[in-house]
Amino acid sequence: MVISLRQSLPRLAERRYVMMKLISLLLSLFIVMPSLADSIQQPPAKQVLTGNWLYHWGDLPKDPTTGQWLFKQGKWNAIDFPADIPGQKDENIVWIKIDLPSGNWRDPYLFASSVDLTMQVFHKNQQIYHFGDIDEQGNGQFEGWPWHVFQLPNDYAQHTLYFRVFSDYPYIGLSGEVAIGDRFSLLNDVYQRGLAGLSFILILLLVGIISTVMGTIKKDRVVAISTGLLSFNLALMMFSENELSQVVLFEPLLWRYIAAFCYFLIPAFLAIITLAWLKEKPPLVAYVVLIITTLFVAGVALLSSFTSFSFVNAYPYFDVLFIVLVLALIIGCFSRFNKLGITGRLMTFGILALFISSVLDMLSASGLITWLGHAGQWGLVLFTLASLTIYLVQDWQQQIALNDLTHQLESKVLNRTAELHESKKQLEKLSREDFLTKLINRRAFSDLALNEISNAVRHKRPVSLVLFDLDHFKEVNDKYGHATGDLVLKAVASTTKDTCREGDLICRYGGEEFVILLHATEPEYAQLLVQRLCAAIKDLDVIANNKTIKITASFGLICLKDVTKHYENTEQVLEQLLAKADKMMYEVKVAGRDGVKVSELNTMESLTPK
Repeated sequence: MVISLRQSLPRLAERRYVMMKLISLLLSLFIVMPSLADSIQQPPAKQVLTGNWLYHWGDLPKDPTTGQWLFKQGKWNAIDFPADIPGQKDENIVWIKIDLPSGNWRDPYLFASSVDLTMQVFHKNQQIYHFGDIDEQGNGQFEGWPWHVFQLPNDYAQHTLYFRVFSDYPYIGLSGEVAIGDRFSLLNDVYQRGLAGLSFILILLLVGIISTVMGTIKKDRVVAISTGLLSFNLALMMFSENELSQVVLFEPLLWRYIAAFCYFLIPAFLAIITLAWLKEKPPLVAYVVLIITTLFVAGVALLSSFTSFSFVNAYPYFDVLFIVLVLALIIGCFSRFNKLGITGRLMTFGILALFISSVLDMLSASGLITWLGHAGQWGLVLFTLASLTIYLVQDWQQQIALNDLTHQLESKVLNRTAELHESKKQLEKLSREDFLTKLINRRAFSDLALNEISNAVRHKRPVSLVLFDLDHFKEVNDKYGHATGDLVLKAVASTTKDTCREGDLICRYGGEEFVILLHATEPEYAQLLVQRLCAAIKDLDVIANNKTIKITASFGLICLKDVTKHYENTEQVLEQLLAKADKMMYEVKVAGRDGVKVSELNTMESLTPK
């Protein structure tokens, strides 16, 4: 498992590196695109038309003979700019006129950002441009909100320019900017603004794609798909309102439909994203927002399709509804988002940024505050960036968690490995140790003794082996019990270890029988050690049940000075040493026990039976 985690960490680091590169690309696009637009050759000067406008409510009269408009009749009122002309009352037609200034333009054109809603343009009683149709009764239909650019006659400065505008919308007149200049200059301005707006759209699309991919990788498919759909929805809405959409496809009404319904669907997408993030305890307010938004969109679509109601008239109502719904969503889910930590706070920030920017955009479009360019676009970008940041934060938190988990697992593995090594040592020790006396057992003694004899052969050292048996030990068990017998065996083992040297091999050979292989000990020193051990055991007092138990032992000692002559193998030497020591120990027992029998041999031949 640790290996798999170690393998996953480089992949996470690589993915985070790629994500940082993509973010750098997005920021570069955001900075470079406006710069590229600004780097386009600056056009010749244009002149924005303000301050000399006049307007007249209702249609002008016509000459009954020629059928031409009588432009000089009517009540004309001055206005600085004919946007949202006051005093509309029940009128759906307004006439606007202006005397255009002369200029040194090679190819004079007039540019208008937008018109509410359709218009006809006249010069010298001749219609030179129209957008949409106005019938004989002065009625028209909404055809969208494109920008307009049309050619002016060569003598445009000598005659007044008249605009006949129809609108059954709350606003009527020209909006945005009206300017005169060379066609190239005017169109260049349009393309510059379009390119600047396109940078926002590209950021929205790329961030939406990245967020969707990252969410899918993290198995947050509902959140990822809903976030991606909202980003696509916002990008589509922005592009439909971008000047370049009109260049791609001149279908103003279609683009306006797309922009309107993308705008109407924003609260629904926000509610879906909220439900996806808070799926464990989905808030009721999110369901309410989703249902109300869906009903509103469906209602507008049906009314626009089957009645005379135009969807454009739903904008003012939805602006109010948008504020109420999104504000309710923020307030109703704030505490739950806050419980999610930094990711919840980022989501709250994104929704709040989208809400504030949209409100500013509404107020700006309504003329209640000073016009703010790209206010809504900034909010959309901030929301999508907040969504992407959430996944980056989650990725960062996941990497920290994986690192912590890896360290924990490595620590546990190390501890477990140490425990296993210790257990192995314990098992090895148990397999080579007598459980009662803690002396080495018979198997371990055989292995170690063979190695000791091999060293004695290699270095020409003497070999001494002691075999002793406790006298009358069966009587101790019968009289005092096996528990007391165990105490006696432990006491004898402890005394033997205290008497012998550290390098000597001491073994409980079986039952009450013990064997010692003395390390590099000359015969005279071996005899002294055995006699000292015999006396120590004899002086040993084992107290059990307030009774003192005395014990003696019978010893057989075999000392072999030279094991090199006629040497065959260590197993044979050990077997014969044990057999010889056992024979001598038996002789001690026959002679009355509690004694030592010693045999000194000079060569290996002495061990071999005749």
